[in-house]
Amino acid sequence: MSTSWLSLEDALIKARATAHAVSDVEYVSLAKAHRRVVVEDIIASTNVPPWDNSSMDGYAIHVTAESSSLANDNTKATDSSGKTFTVQGVITAGDRATTPLHSEHAYKIMTGAPIPQGANAVVMLENTSSSDTNTVTVHTLPTAGENIRVKANDIASGEVLIRKGTLLRAEHLMLLSSQGLNTLPVYRKLRAGIVATGNELAAPGEACSDTQIFESNRAGISAIVEDENVEIIDFGIVKDDKASLSDLFHQASNTVDIMISSGGVSVGDADYVKDVIDSMGSIDFWKIAVKPGKPFALGKLDDTVFCGLPGNPVSSFVTAKLLVLPIIRKMQGRQDDLGLFTVTATLTKDIKRRPGRRDFQRALMSTDTQGNLVVTPLKNQSSGVMTSITSANCFMVVHEELAELNKGDAIPVIPFT
Repeated sequence: MSTSWLSLEDALIKARATAHAVSDVEYVSLAKAHRRVVVEDIIASTNVPPWDNSSMDGYAIHVTAESSSLANDNTKATDSSGKTFTVQGVITAGDRATTPLHSEHAYKIMTGAPIPQGANAVVMLENTSSSDTNTVTVHTLPTAGENIRVKANDIASGEVLIRKGTLLRAEHLMLLSSQGLNTLPVYRKLRAGIVATGNELAAPGEACSDTQIFESNRAGISAIVEDENVEIIDFGIVKDDKASLSDLFHQASNTVDIMISSGGVSVGDADYVKDVIDSMGSIDFWKIAVKPGKPFALGKLDDTVFCGLPGNPVSSFVTAKLLVLPIIRKMQGRQDDLGLFTVTATLTKDIKRRPGRRDFQRALMSTDTQGNLVVTPLKNQSSGVMTSITSANCFMVVHEELAELNKGDAIPVIPFT
């Protein structure tokens, strides 16, 4: 087992290589498909729109090249009296004209209704006037094709709508609904086990001795993971002894796809987790050049991926975001959005630090009076102070080679979402 520190990039490469996508497929209704991952390309079977239709309420007419030319000149309008058409009928959405448009006639038409045969433009209702139901006066002539949504201009039958490995969001479900789809093939939900280790830990709501603290990491890690639409199995708190840990991880290897523990992966005398995992399976690495979060362990228990997070709450939170989420997304079969969203902001104060590790400082990002993004690191950056997370709204990323930064420098920032 290597003891050298890995860069974050190398750690992510190794982590994603270790993680394999689940292969089990299930069919779910569209109503249950939100934040599920599709297992194949979804191909359009229907044109959208299925026919030329009106993009607004108005009147469908036929315009000639001459009248279109007039409409396109600098005046854009006819004289104040306009041009009068005989109203041939009314076409509502869900209906269609039964006869073609006659010369010098107009169909009153509603948004979304099919364009009648013979019409090639729609006049906005606001550009017309009418004193009776039989005639309409057009005060501004449209150009040919104006206010018409052409058949298949959104989706053409046969094109790829959604690529394999896409995490389905609300916009995808609306798109699929427009195709009349109701059932989709998706990968089954990932099963993630969460456990905290340590004799010093008491569960919230239970008695806590004067030598214990309330365990806090499971709740936060579970919430981070659950946001990825993963099934959570809570293994509770396990004591720091090899027998208990061996029993736990044996059970986990038969139950979950990924096991996430917090605590027990550092170099203390009672830090048994990585040794137990190494004896039962394998440990790929356990030191990463990041701050906070250096003691992060990655390994395997049979087909179960193991992620050992540090016990300090901020370190646990940071490594869950940086490393556990990309692993989970790879295991879900996703081909998109494997990383964390980053923006650039201007630093508001000087920083001096010891180089060597990439530092994810907790910070507050805002906009200045000119609307530019600015960022200010919080004063307390201790890995044991969880209020440095709750008081922040972003991570400010200081790269490992930098010993100091100056006020006004541009710096990458990862907003909390």
